[in-house]
Amino acid sequence: MTSLQAHSCVRSDQAHVLVHTIVEHMQEHELEPRQQGERWVLSYAGGLGSLWQEAGHIHLDITAPTLDALHDLKLIMAHVVLDVTGSDDDALSWQGDGNALQRPPAFRLLRVLSIRDLTPHMRRVRFACHDLARYDQPDNIHCKLIFPQPGISEPQWPTLTSSGMPRFPEGDQRLDVRTYTIQAIDEKAGWMDVDFVVHADAGPGSAWASQATAGQTIGMSGPGGRTATPADWMLLAGDDTALPAMLRIAASLPQHTRGHVFAEVQGPEDEQAVQTPPGLQWHWLHRADTEAGRSSLLQAALRSVTWPEPSASKFLWVGAEFQTAQAIRQWAKEEKGLEKHEQLIVAYWRHGMSESQFKSKAKSEPSSK
Repeated sequence: MTSLQAHSCVRSDQAHVLVHTIVEHMQEHELEPRQQGERWVLSYAGGLGSLWQEAGHIHLDITAPTLDALHDLKLIMAHVVLDVTGSDDDALSWQGDGNALQRPPAFRLLRVLSIRDLTPHMRRVRFACHDLARYDQPDNIHCKLIFPQPGISEPQWPTLTSSGMPRFPEGDQRLDVRTYTIQAIDEKAGWMDVDFVVHADAGPGSAWASQATAGQTIGMSGPGGRTATPADWMLLAGDDTALPAMLRIAASLPQHTRGHVFAEVQGPEDEQAVQTPPGLQWHWLHRADTEAGRSSLLQAALRSVTWPEPSASKFLWVGAEFQTAQAIRQWAKEEKGLEKHEQLIVAYWRHGMSESQFKSKAKSEPSSK
């Protein structure tokens, strides 16, 4: 098989120090580069990315079997290197294969096929899309949906910079990007479902879904986002925003799985049909008039659970508001003693912030891991 190749470098007076910082940054994001002599090598999607310092430069080499894998490695390495070195995007320019790409290989156009209200606060949109193979993965169930501004009938979609990073249009053509769960997908039939929480304080995704009609188009990139690791005993918990992920995770678990799922919604009218293994108990929690993100129902429910025998493998998955997720993360570590491989606790949103504001703030705060 022919391999695609690319090379780049970034000048830095601290190259010998920053290489190790870059490796640490990768490890914090669950990438696992390994040292081979003077180089650090990252395996990803069948490709290899190499990193080393020489003569005041940080060098990057990539070999990959496909254009998708090549670009994914370009994106991963460029993002980390530019972030750690504090360099501008134009400081890194790739040479070799893939330079003729005009758009990210992961970019897709989605066309609305149908819309269905599942509950008063959850709307399902089915999209048609060509080439969904990349997105039909059991271990990467999230995607980035890309929304044009209201009233823009001919959006300008993302292009690529010389570093491989996406370039988004500005002004009236600016795009809003939000993370969603792919609730169901059929690559061969060419469709996928996404569930949107519909609420009064609507962000770009919710606002778009509220007025969506058949034939409209939006963009998509990804996939990404870890899912729950199957274990003998599972404990899932989340609010409305995590409900699509929990429904998909629960439906995909082996039939011998035992455990509990706690789903916090406003009231009985927001409950949905669920599909779970016989030994996985689903519990609906109603916060009633309590504001979303201000309830302690999830924490109380998790504390009430009787845990399995020590010999059983276990996994805790949580998707919730930032403060709730932080509290549960601390409880899981300090009181339950869960190891890193036994949990995934994700802050899906933060009260009073948009997703963009939340992620920008998160980057500026120390990690709580």
